[in-house]
Amino acid sequence: MQTTTELPAKLSSARAGGSLRRLRGPGRPRRRRPTGALAGWLSVAPALLVILGFTFYPMVQAMLLSTDRWNMLGPKEFVGTENYETILAAGTFRESLFNTLVFTLITLAGTYALALATAMAANREMASARLVRTLTVLPAVIPMVVAGLIWKWLYEPDHGLVNSLIGLVGVDGARWLFDNDLALPAVALVSIWKDFGIYALILLGGLQRIPAELYEAATIDRAGPWQQFRSVTLPMLRPASAAVFLLLLFNSFKVFDQVWVMTEGGPGTATLTVVTFIYTRLLTDVGVASAASVVLFVILLTITMIRLRLTSRRDS
Repeated sequence: MQTTTELPAKLSSARAGGSLRRLRGPGRPRRRRPTGALAGWLSVAPALLVILGFTFYPMVQAMLLSTDRWNMLGPKEFVGTENYETILAAGTFRESLFNTLVFTLITLAGTYALALATAMAANREMASARLVRTLTVLPAVIPMVVAGLIWKWLYEPDHGLVNSLIGLVGVDGARWLFDNDLALPAVALVSIWKDFGIYALILLGGLQRIPAELYEAATIDRAGPWQQFRSVTLPMLRPASAAVFLLLLFNSFKVFDQVWVMTEGGPGTATLTVVTFIYTRLLTDVGVASAASVVLFVILLTITMIRLRLTSRRDS
């Protein structure tokens, strides 16, 4: 039998359930949250909109403007492929492309070598490993414009720190940013100094994924440090190295800030890069600048496709 104390409790729960049903409404289905593919698309929709708005749309606009002659003041005039013929025939654009390739080779070799040496030093179990990791990241925190201004002062011919240090060993200083042969390597050194820490962290992550058993097996086989580096470290570090090289290629081809702050493409056209060429022509002829940007996009796309093809072949 039910006690008298249980009846009020059941009545109150029944009233509460009835009131909830009245608030919800008879027969009204509950609202379901999106699941599966729909939920995935909704979660990435904001990022897709940002990419479409700030990447895809400007790219399409550049392709359309590359077929026009326009100085941002008068009306646009359709010229077809004339802008592409202009930049491919112009010696200035070819020189900027050559300078960009040289800059890329210098930064690729210098940054990777310094980043790998730093990563291997930071990977060792020693007291200074944490200090090495901290010091390598510090240059990357500095904005590139600030780094360019600092190094422009360091390269100053008469009172710069670089020439002062060289003078201590009895060597005459150089006019680093005013010499046609030294200006481009001097600017590339700034990129190496600023960015090697970030790439060192990527390589450090790759080094820490190498199983210690491989080095133990190499030691048992009486392999020396150089043989272990060549036969174990470099092959196992290939994925991280590929990522570093791809990022370096993209960043080197798009170099602009340090070049413009330090030399503005000079002396003459010694440090004129593709992006610097685009910026200078943008002020006078948007069509030519857009055509140059499309050519740069095609170059970067080709590099990416080659890299993906090589990766797929190696994985298969």
